[in-house]
Amino acid sequence: MQIKAPRLYRNRCGVYYFRVKSGGKEKRISLRTKCSKTANILALQLNLDLERRRDMAEPKLSDFNFDLATLRRYEIALKNGTAIRTDGSAEEHARVMEMMAEIDRVGIIDLEDRPLRSVTAKRAKSEPLTRAVDKWLANCTGKNGGRTVDTKGYHIKDFLERMFPLVESVELWLAEHEKVEFNKKRALHAWEENKAAGRHASADIEASALDKQTLVEYKDALLTIPQTSKTIDNKLSTLHDFFKYMIGHGLHTKLDSNPVEGMFILTKDARKKTTKAYQPFTEDALAKLFDSAPYLDAMGGAPDLFWGPLLGVYTGMRIGEVTQIRCIDVHKAPRTGIHYIHVYKSKTVGGIRNVPICDALIGLGFLEYVNECRAAGAERLFPHRLLINHSYSKELSAAMLEYQRARRIKAPQTSFHSFRVNVITQMHDNDAEAGKIMKIVGHDDGEGHAVHWGYVRELHKLKPVVDELAWPIDLQALKYDGRFAGFLADRNNWAQEKPAESAQNGQEKQSKR
Repeated sequence: MQIKAPRLYRNRCGVYYFRVKSGGKEKRISLRTKCSKTANILALQLNLDLERRRDMAEPKLSDFNFDLATLRRYEIALKNGTAIRTDGSAEEHARVMEMMAEIDRVGIIDLEDRPLRSVTAKRAKSEPLTRAVDKWLANCTGKNGGRTVDTKGYHIKDFLERMFPLVESVELWLAEHEKVEFNKKRALHAWEENKAAGRHASADIEASALDKQTLVEYKDALLTIPQTSKTIDNKLSTLHDFFKYMIGHGLHTKLDSNPVEGMFILTKDARKKTTKAYQPFTEDALAKLFDSAPYLDAMGGAPDLFWGPLLGVYTGMRIGEVTQIRCIDVHKAPRTGIHYIHVYKSKTVGGIRNVPICDALIGLGFLEYVNECRAAGAERLFPHRLLINHSYSKELSAAMLEYQRARRIKAPQTSFHSFRVNVITQMHDNDAEAGKIMKIVGHDDGEGHAVHWGYVRELHKLKPVVDELAWPIDLQALKYDGRFAGFLADRNNWAQEKPAESAQNGQEKQSKR
């Protein structure tokens, strides 16, 4: 961020410096002050002396003739670790002038080499940066889903790695937050080596050291990497949330407004235009996808591969909602006798709902399969899948993509989620009420609130809507024949690791299909 005087700048720690460009080279001279008045006086005098010495190829600090009598006090740090200080008196000023030759010989610490400790470690003025990050991420877990929290974690790690590569506490934090044990050990070893060699620029850094200039430098670094504008904006959006949290909780003591404002590449409307919506499967594509012989051959080897697409096309549930179903989530309403699936975890608050099981799924034998799972003692309908990145859907998603390509029906923006688009579209075509559709598929009202209209609460009013769903599927040819009963009974086929352990150690084992 440039200040009033020409060639005067302030770095991310609030220290002013004077930048000179000459002969195609750039020299940054630290003014060793955070006082704007002091920095402007110095910079104005340096500019005046520079204009008088335009014939100089590469000016040095000792070449400038400026009056320090007006300064209260200053401190100049040298590359050899010593420092020249003055209290602002005439005697101290004279002593410093005698030492200017030493400054020219040793050199002032460059911006890249300057120990941050001289700025941040003297007196703690705000929350340590890594502690602020931990508090923010903990806060995120209370308002965001697991995948969103992970994404924000990846973004903040990218920011810390690029902007504070040799801050001891940051390097240690990054090492300890490596999910894969091998990577964690390697990162901790690198931290120990850097600490032993004295390579760290600072032991710690304050949250208040982050300012607009820090973000500008980070964005400039991102622009040099081949990635989309949307990706860059997503990272900036994470930082916007981070700064919002810090300012709101008093962790950043120097900012009153969010410094990320105005830095996004795309406007809100432009982002919407770049977002490609999922497309529904065509009737022909659905007929080929559920053609009984190839479907059973490709998707009949594992319960989630067989039942997943069928549940998707007859309920409109998301892939993560389908693959997480537990045995206790399949119910029978006592008064009406209607079977339904309780979605206990979803992308939005509106996604927590009860989805009636249509007659087509019942005719396919879905309830018989649920009973087999219960008899086998399985907690989930698909106990053979590991929890990876907060979802059990990894294998089903990959199998769907492979099967679409094999059947030559892979079109742009079509995937498992396309079943959801098909369901919503056909419900509207069947003239179902909008409130009922939203309740079945788990859409909220646009403001993040679930739909709670009284006339759509009861299942007997929702079941006729799902029963009207009709697809080019030979239900009799795909009727479940108990093929997975033996598979479920053999617990060797179940996921052997605890989900949390699997996500932590990164061992994403391929289960049997």
